[in-house]
Amino acid sequence: MDAGVPASEIAILVRTNSQSETYEQALADAGVPYQLRGAERFFDRPEVRKAGIALRGAARFGGNDSLLDDVIDLPSQVRAVLSGEGWTTEPPAGSGAVRERWESLAALVNLAQDFAAAKPGATLGDLVAELDERANAQHAPTVQGVTLASLHSAKGLEWDVVFLVGVAEGMMPITYAKTDEQIEEERRLLYVGVTRARERLHVSWALSRSPGGRPSRRPSRFLNGLRPGSTGGAARPGTVAPGGIERGFTGSGPKAVPRRTQRTVARCRVWGRTLTEAGEMKLMRCEDCPSDMDEGLYERLREWREVQAQRSGQPAFCVFTDKTLMAIAETVPDEEGELARIPGVGVRKLNRYGADVLAICGGQEPAEGVAED
Repeated sequence: MDAGVPASEIAILVRTNSQSETYEQALADAGVPYQLRGAERFFDRPEVRKAGIALRGAARFGGNDSLLDDVIDLPSQVRAVLSGEGWTTEPPAGSGAVRERWESLAALVNLAQDFAAAKPGATLGDLVAELDERANAQHAPTVQGVTLASLHSAKGLEWDVVFLVGVAEGMMPITYAKTDEQIEEERRLLYVGVTRARERLHVSWALSRSPGGRPSRRPSRFLNGLRPGSTGGAARPGTVAPGGIERGFTGSGPKAVPRRTQRTVARCRVWGRTLTEAGEMKLMRCEDCPSDMDEGLYERLREWREVQAQRSGQPAFCVFTDKTLMAIAETVPDEEGELARIPGVGVRKLNRYGADVLAICGGQEPAEGVAED
């Protein structure tokens, strides 16, 4: 803007609506006018307004709230209150409105953590006052301002300058994009963002979510070979590199070669790192990678496993270990081949329990009884 670019010719594009609060606040703090496109302002969203009412009530009458009996620090108090509004420690599976509501509540939890870190000893009342102040600042009327929009709502539009932010693994591609088709759709969405810029494009990502946080985030695989200092390419699905390990890449890459008979190295499905721990190999991801497990499905599988263990007179882990059930709840297979690829599901267990597991994953009740070996 100081260089003469009109605010109306500048856009900040995010992957999900839940990311907007950070940028709304930053723009308001800097006195930069902005307008949201294709989404409500963060503090106008129904789930955020309802959560604010719950936090305000807990701040005033917390002594009578059983949810707060066993929590002391501010972030724990916020998590306890928002758990009654639908927040959970793990995100719901899939996308859509349920996921967006959860992400809005998760943004409030993260805000509380940052506020407590910046102001040790802050109370729930202090946080509520901070939320009110932020809401008032972000609700200031704006006219011609910087556009803040999601990638989906930016289709068909162009600006002179575009800031494409949060281009990191887990956000682009989004965590719940699993299949080849879903990954390719994420790649196309990134292309939409890149091509919105007429003159200048800025692409960025953060090493950690907040200042001083653990620098564990990585730039999107889609930027391999494009960003400064990166090499190689992010493999396109279906291309087989030497060693028989499936990878994908952008642009040119190794020609397909026949699979070798040597054992394929187990790699994290999120970061692509080599896995060596048995538990990680079962989950097909690193232990500290974000989980997109369907909590409800996991609990149904555990209940079913308990019944099978009682029938066979053996420990529950002999049916399936917790890690295998977690992998099933993350993958949610819908056919035998997909279930068979999950470590811990061998031929014998597939024959014996496969039909039950697939029925539960499909939202149905498993058949009575259990097949013989």
